Amino acid sequence: MEQLEFWISKGCLVPKPGPEDGKPLPERIFLMRHNLVKVSAGLSGATVKWHAGSANWASLYFAKEWIGAFTGPYTLSYYLSGWFNETIADAVDARDRIDQLIAKSDLHLSSRIYTQSFDPGVRVLPDLLRRTLEEGAAPEEFSIDCSVDEESGRVKVERIGQNSAIARLWGLSPVSTPCLSGTNYDKVTTKGYLEALKTGRPYYDHVYAAMMGRDGEVSWIPYQRIVLPHVEKPGQGKWVSVVSQITPVEIAVV
Repeated sequence: MEQLEFWISKGCLVPKPGPEDGKPLPERIFLMRHNLVKVSAGLSGATVKWHAGSANWASLYFAKEWIGAFTGPYTLSYYLSGWFNETIADAVDARDRIDQLIAKSDLHLSSRIYTQSFDPGVRVLPDLLRRTLEEGAAPEEFSIDCSVDEESGRVKVERIGQNSAIARLWGLSPVSTPCLSGTNYDKVTTKGYLEALKTGRPYYDHVYAAMMGRDGEVSWIPYQRIVLPHVEKPGQGKWVSVVSQITPVEIAVV
């Protein structure tokens, strides 16, 4: 079965509105401007997509009662200071989650990045992070190296592994979105680097951040990471290796 696409407005199925002035809009703006909910369905599952800031409650109620007619899993894709994507196996649970999100539709997020540190010794880690801890070394192709000036807190990305999380999303450029210095993302995430250097031990945390992709759209990206401190190299100062894996995190943003 090919992918089916439906549009819902004011609680009813409607044809997709045509582009204004013949110019297509980014989907988040299109959904908000027309107060639409989009449902896509195929053999691999169904997706309900909407902008949390638009007047679409009636359409969301329609969608939540309807999605059980489609094969799961069910992905809820909604824009709230960036795209969130949640995949839920069961239609009943997906309906319950839509109810929760409707109740939070006027939520104002106070930050675009949230972090939570954990003791890695008492947690079940994703395979890549577990192997990194067990071996005490970061696999080159899955890690990045950063030099760190502890006095100023300035961090510079020195190397990006070809299969690292950054490379898969933004490529190998050392000046892509997550590598820029002085941003709020930089200030928050580099605290883990300083902590690893201070203690001399691996640092493990969960991160949930709204970040702009190469397509110009902002998405909320959940990932876990291990920061490994390294002995200072002559002429190079202090540095860390970071292994990140995009995976669910224990941070409730919405």
